[in-house]
Amino acid sequence: MENNDKLLKKIKLAYDQQLDYIGVKDAELNRFMWSAKKKIQIYMYEVFSNVGTVYIIFAIESSKDELIEASFVTETHNYEFESLFITEERFNYLANQNLIEPNLKNKVNPNSIYATFPLSNSVEENLLDWVKSFVSREYNNSKNMLEQKNITQQFPLLNKKIFIDKYHFNEMLSVINNNQFSDEFNQCLFAYENQKWFLCAAGIGSTLEHLMLLILTNYGVEKSLGRNPTAKDYLKAFTKEPILLESRQQTYIDTLFRLRNSVDHHNSGYTSKGICDMLLDGISAVFNEYYITSLKNQH
Repeated sequence: MENNDKLLKKIKLAYDQQLDYIGVKDAELNRFMWSAKKKIQIYMYEVFSNVGTVYIIFAIESSKDELIEASFVTETHNYEFESLFITEERFNYLANQNLIEPNLKNKVNPNSIYATFPLSNSVEENLLDWVKSFVSREYNNSKNMLEQKNITQQFPLLNKKIFIDKYHFNEMLSVINNNQFSDEFNQCLFAYENQKWFLCAAGIGSTLEHLMLLILTNYGVEKSLGRNPTAKDYLKAFTKEPILLESRQQTYIDTLFRLRNSVDHHNSGYTSKGICDMLLDGISAVFNEYYITSLKNQH
């Protein structure tokens, strides 16, 4: 029991870390089964497979965290079960054979139903594999219930993260309507979702410069940048007419460029992810504060 308690704490930590990676915060946590102080029972059933055995894993709400393991290899060693390839069909077979109690089946979170091949005979590795799938399915299937709804099908990957929904980046790209800018920004999101923080940060820095150029172009003062402008030149141009950046705003944008340069390509941890989050927030802020305003004076 003590070993199971330690294992469950590791799996719960992995669950929370996956929520944090996706970007789930505050009230949004209520949509997730094992978030905050919620408790679950995890069922891990070993069943027959034509390549050995498979674990069918699922979870229900509970008053305490608990791992329940069972083996039904003998009961599932037959042609009917072997012919099933969809995880939900295998789960239903177990239920129909009363290997899963009828009252239990109705309590199972469908997002938690998962099949995994035994990995190095380690229960922990299999559960870590399961928990990532669980969180992703919970997020994707509840996306249309988010308080700020948004569909982002034009982005490179299908499984979008909550920060995209929150910042409405697709609306930003629609307003800017610049193919080169959209392509640059989408590549930044691709790097973000693949945890390539150095590439993501460098890309966002360049995208920020491009956004500032578009703002200056709307005002008709882009020629003031001169040839081959740097971040310092863009920032200086923003301090002049017609934008007249205030000192604190100037410090904020300067900080964004400094953050861009602080991500080390050897570091793939949460610090670099956090910096990329702040840079994406900066893109949103500059768009809302300066690009939208510049449209009223577009030349």
